[in-house]
Amino acid sequence: MKDARRYQRYTVHYDVKKPHRGKVTVGGKLVLLLDFSLSGLCVLSKNPFSSGAVSVSVEFEDQGKIDLIGRVARIKQEGNMWRIAIDLTKTYKLDTLREV
Repeated sequence: MKDARRYQRYTVHYDVKKPHRGKVTVGGKLVLLLDFSLSGLCVLSKNPFSSGAVSVSVEFEDQGKIDLIGRVARIKQEGNMWRIAIDLTKTYKLDTLREV
C-alpha cells in the first residue's frame, strides 16, 4: 500500500530519563506531541477538541517559541486520552515546498 502523505512525517521520541525539552499547547491546553510534518501534527490530549480552527504553540525552552494556527482534522479517543490530528495546510501556503 502506497503512503499518501505529501510531506515526511517525524515521530517524537521521549526519554523518561531526560527532562522534557519543550512544551506544546493546543487551544491553551498542554498536549503531548506524537509526530509532525510540514502539513500538520498529531497530539495526545486529556481534552477533546471540536472541529475547527485552533491555536498551536510550541516552546523550545531557551530556544524560542512558534505560534501556529491549524484546524482539527480528526479526533479519536484512546482510553482516557484523545488523539488529535491538526491540519496546517489550510492556513499556510505549502505548495511552493518540495515534496518527498
